[in-house]
Amino acid sequence: MYFWRIERLKAELVARPLSDRDVLPYLVVSAALASVVYIFPATMLNIWDGLGVAWSVALAVFGTIYIFFQNGGAEGRNLLQRYFAVGWVVALRMLVVVVPVLAAFLATLLAIGVEMDVNTTWYDFLLFAIIESVFYLRFGHHVKDVAQRARLA
Repeated sequence: MYFWRIERLKAELVARPLSDRDVLPYLVVSAALASVVYIFPATMLNIWDGLGVAWSVALAVFGTIYIFFQNGGAEGRNLLQRYFAVGWVVALRMLVVVVPVLAAFLATLLAIGVEMDVNTTWYDFLLFAIIESVFYLRFGHHVKDVAQRARLA
C-alpha cells in the first residue's frame, strides 16, 4: 500500500493492473473513512452546512465521472484499481499540506484577536469547496497520467 510516493504507484499501475488483493487495503481505508463522518455529532446546522453537503455530494458524483473520463472513458481500463489507489495517495498528500496550512491560518487569526464563529459561514463553505475541487483536479491529473502511460506501454 502506498502512502506518499505517487510516482511509484503510477509506475506500478502502468506496469500491471492491481489485483483485487492489492486494492483491498485502499478499499478498506476508503470505507472506514467514509463511515467516520457519522461519528461527529451534528450541532446547529445552517444554510452553509447544507450547501456544503450538497456541494460535496455533487462533486463526488461529477468528480467520479471526471475521473472515469480521465481514465479513458469507455475505453479505459482498471478504473477501480486506479480510483482507490491513486485517490488514497492524493487525499493523503493533500491532507498533509492542507491541515497544517489551515491550522497556521486559524492560529494566526486567533493570535491577532479575530473572533471565530462556531457556525459555518460562507467563507468556510468556499474554502472547503475549493479544497475539494483541487483534490478532484489533482486526482484526475494522476489517473490520466497512468492511463496514458499504460496505453503507451
